[in-house]
Amino acid sequence: MVAMTVPEVLLVEDSEFMSMRIIETLEDSHNMSLTAVGTAAEARDSLIDNTFDCIVVNYELPDETGVELADSLNPSGREPVVPIILLTGRELEPIAADAIEKGVTEFVYKGDHATANMDVLANRIRVVLKTHSLPGESN
Repeated sequence: MVAMTVPEVLLVEDSEFMSMRIIETLEDSHNMSLTAVGTAAEARDSLIDNTFDCIVVNYELPDETGVELADSLNPSGREPVVPIILLTGRELEPIAADAIEKGVTEFVYKGDHATANMDVLANRIRVVLKTHSLPGESN
């Protein structure tokens, strides 16, 4: 039996409640390892010394939008090295094209009951990881 690699996820979420809920659900129920930060600047700092398989970022952050963060992490305009999932409570249509162009891989709509979508988020993480090689694996 081959051991499954535990996905390393960087969570960029300014709401402490949402961060705690996401971490609790994804680590306990979905066998993922999360590192949480609250701002885009903290995310960039975390990426200097750490390697992540996926980044989950809230659209609205205190210092910039999640799309702006994705753009800064993807200056080439090509498919990002690390998949980026955007969490948003906003209507997707007005932001989707720009977000994809700037490096967002996938979206999860928070809706009015944000914590109810944790299984959807876990599924989206697994889907994007299947289309990207995990560090240390060959294509």
